[in-house]
Amino acid sequence: MTPAAWQLGNIWLGVGVSGAMFALYYGVALYFRGATHNERDLYLAGRQIGPVINSLAAAATWMSVATFLGVVALIQQLHLPFVYMWIQLILSVPLLVLFYGAMLWRLGVYTSVSFVRVRYGQGVAYLAAVWMILIMLMYMIGQFIGVAKVFEVLLGLPYLASLIISALVITGYITLGGMKGATYNDAIQMVIMLLTLMLPLAAILKQLDATGWWFPPLGYGNMTNAMLERIPDFFNLKFDPRFFLALFVALTLGTLGLPQLAQRVFTSASIKDARRTVPWFCFWVGMTFSGVYAVGFAGVFHFARLGQTLPPAAADKTTLLLNLAYNPEWVSALVIAGALAAGVSTIAGLMIGVATVASHDIVGMLKPDLDEKTKLRWGYIALMATGVVSLLISLNPPAFLIISIFWAFGLCACTITPMLVLGAWSTRINKYGAFAGSAIAGGLYIVVSPYVFPQIVIGKGLIANLGYSAALVTVPVGFIVTILVSLAAERFSGKVDATMRADAQTLVEGMHGWPSVTGKRYGETGWLLILCALWLPVLWWALQPW
Repeated sequence: MTPAAWQLGNIWLGVGVSGAMFALYYGVALYFRGATHNERDLYLAGRQIGPVINSLAAAATWMSVATFLGVVALIQQLHLPFVYMWIQLILSVPLLVLFYGAMLWRLGVYTSVSFVRVRYGQGVAYLAAVWMILIMLMYMIGQFIGVAKVFEVLLGLPYLASLIISALVITGYITLGGMKGATYNDAIQMVIMLLTLMLPLAAILKQLDATGWWFPPLGYGNMTNAMLERIPDFFNLKFDPRFFLALFVALTLGTLGLPQLAQRVFTSASIKDARRTVPWFCFWVGMTFSGVYAVGFAGVFHFARLGQTLPPAAADKTTLLLNLAYNPEWVSALVIAGALAAGVSTIAGLMIGVATVASHDIVGMLKPDLDEKTKLRWGYIALMATGVVSLLISLNPPAFLIISIFWAFGLCACTITPMLVLGAWSTRINKYGAFAGSAIAGGLYIVVSPYVFPQIVIGKGLIANLGYSAALVTVPVGFIVTILVSLAAERFSGKVDATMRADAQTLVEGMHGWPSVTGKRYGETGWLLILCALWLPVLWWALQPW
């Protein structure tokens, strides 16, 4: 299949759509340019964002170009079941708010790395910062690749030119508007995504004789028998049961540590607003994920009806091919614009996340006495540098854009999430356990992935390539090592003195909102040992032959 099959015939449609979209984004960024006076404004939007706007922005940040292109490609190639879309849908942001988001909001920190510094000290914070930047750059690579591919379709340009244009344009409007501009742009982009997904999908389903076309997320129900006639095993659970457990371990727990979602909690005007964000977030993401699965279903049905099999290289073009087959070209241009909005919104969150870690956390630790004006200047430098570095890394990208994204989730789940969740809920977790757990689990994740040492791999095939099987080993290791080393350091080595324990007690009780410190809350070891015991069978099962 040649590029001509999925590229717009009228390039001016693409120029018009992309130009109008970015004119809107730059207009919003310019409007909020005067709202950035200090680091708090640049990174947290002054903590003035309400729940509906924040939920739209969080959903847009959680979406990505991989959702519109890569996930549909997986459904096209592998016939993934519906549970794939839902297994961690309702869990990501709700668990983030429940497990540590509200607590970190009370502390007034900018990022999860900031919390690590306050909770465990600078040594562990440097390690967390290195992991976080690596995670976000890996995540961003997939987004830049996807956005560049969308520009290829919209403008008919080669990949390199598309990549350079997208990087320059995106970096410009994010730097211009700061977090407040990015938040409102993300909210707008989420609305664009929903409209450009649902309305064209309804038209496609109607032409495929789906009786529920008027509600696209679930409108293909009457088509299931026809699908089974063509592909009898479409709905079969074809994967090892560990695949679905790994979805939760890698994706849901990985999401808990992602800074672009955590920062959406921190930008809320109050903890009450942060909690109100959750149901709205679940609604927006639920509609979108259900719609994306319907697109994948319709794509498989379309090509099965034609008796065609898409080559792997064209699988992530399924959304575009489907719309070009059933809708006018101007509608396809709008669908492509929706995919572009998905990638841009995620890049915006990631760029601000990288800049916050690099400028506020790392530079702040190295030079704690900088004045506010200099801090703000470093923030802008970090934003622009993030765009340049991401561009350079994306010049020679992986073949399948979704892999680097999922791999980043797994790395985050084993290096960042344990120290965050355990540190927020137990005063017994200390810097020795946090450092050991993060370093050992992260190093092990890299070793057992198929990209560094191909001869040392957990699992095989897709589940290994996506990092799922590695996460099923390293996430239990991260939690177990963090807990056991913390308890051992406290009991046997004498390194944890009374002052360190008292500081942890005051911090943890305070971040949970208790008016006074009793010295007794969150200090039990029983639940920590039970958690270790619960992770052991998961670890054992993951190490069995796949």
